[in-house]
Amino acid sequence: MPRFASLKAKLDHYSAPFVSGRCREWLGGKTRGGYGELRWEGRPQYAHRLAYTEYVGPIPEGMQVLHSCDNRGCVNDEHFFLGTHTDNMADKIAKGRAARGERIGSAKLTEAQALAIRADPRPQHVIAAAYGVLPNNVSRIKSGHRWGWLPKS
Repeated sequence: MPRFASLKAKLDHYSAPFVSGRCREWLGGKTRGGYGELRWEGRPQYAHRLAYTEYVGPIPEGMQVLHSCDNRGCVNDEHFFLGTHTDNMADKIAKGRAARGERIGSAKLTEAQALAIRADPRPQHVIAAAYGVLPNNVSRIKSGHRWGWLPKS
């Protein structure tokens, strides 16, 4: 790839062929989070943001380029829409991609333990000691404020 190639040429070179309606996979370098990355204008930039700029237009200040396909490596402009950070987080939660329960790195309990705590009739301070958590955490689990998506026993 020539060093001074156009943005479109670089995007085409490092992407799978375009097929309408399907994800267009980024074949170049990726970030640890799985987003395509391309050096452009002297610095590494997200490939999906560059693709949006090239094929759709400028990205307004404070806006993010979101993927309707939820594929971080996709650079198909048909799959992009603009939103704020808040929109992005709401989209993630609505689609069930937000870390919760055991998927949270700092979680001290498993789903099975949370269900067992809910069903445990002992006093909360006794349950808390048995699981190595604070009594207020037991209270929140029993009330559904924590692990609230789990079925009620």
